[in-house]
Amino acid sequence: MSTYAKIYKMRIYLIIAFFLCSVQSFAQSYLDFYFKSKEIDGAIVLYNENNDEWIFSNPTDALSNTPIAGHFQLWMALVGLKHQIFEVNENKSLPWDGVKRHYFEQRKPEWNQDTNLVQAIKFQNDWYFDQLKEELPIKEYRYFIQTNPLFTEIENNVWENFWNYGALSNPKTMILFLKDLVQSKLDFNEHHQKFVFNQMLIDSKLALRTVSTSYLGKKIDWTLGVYFTKEKPIYFSLRTQHSLDIPKKEDYEGQRNLLISEIFDALNFE
Repeated sequence: MSTYAKIYKMRIYLIIAFFLCSVQSFAQSYLDFYFKSKEIDGAIVLYNENNDEWIFSNPTDALSNTPIAGHFQLWMALVGLKHQIFEVNENKSLPWDGVKRHYFEQRKPEWNQDTNLVQAIKFQNDWYFDQLKEELPIKEYRYFIQTNPLFTEIENNVWENFWNYGALSNPKTMILFLKDLVQSKLDFNEHHQKFVFNQMLIDSKLALRTVSTSYLGKKIDWTLGVYFTKEKPIYFSLRTQHSLDIPKKEDYEGQRNLLISEIFDALNFE
């Protein structure tokens, strides 16, 4: 990693440390009840901008690093738009090369077609975002990886699909990134930032993005989201995991979404 990249990463660490020291932080251990009641292994981190407070079901999880998987595609979308490799125009697609692909042995038929940026973000299309590696000079590509505000650690120097395995971050860092994206404070065109964030919107009140990967023998599902209140937003990161040796619980996705709803009710967020 270059000296510049190291300095940049140190700045990110200092920003996180500042947030830990300067804002209210509350460990709400009772929130763990909602995980146990559904037999889900995981934790949630929330930032309530209305009160400038952080809330943790498990404080150690807030700074625990794992791969961010398809969340990195939000950043890659911004880089591709900046360099005019991608376009916001839904009539502009990148051509599919005819190769049928899979993701962790799961077939991905929705990838097997010409694809625009809206579809690529929705379906977390790896080959689409890999075009950055093909179009950008390798030094510039690596620069955008090593100096982004998402990663706190990069363990894998194999660049193909690296974000699924060795590019690590934690919930607090991801929430700070999402907050900057919502407020258009990243070093990208404001219109592009709004466009990328809008792909996460479920409705006028909620934005969500859930990604999955495998890491150290576990399947990790990571939901990053924003809930818009009448005043300021509430940002949250839910990260759950289960052993690859154990089948996923029936209706796991539904139970995970219900978990978020129950926690918001418990915290009286309106």
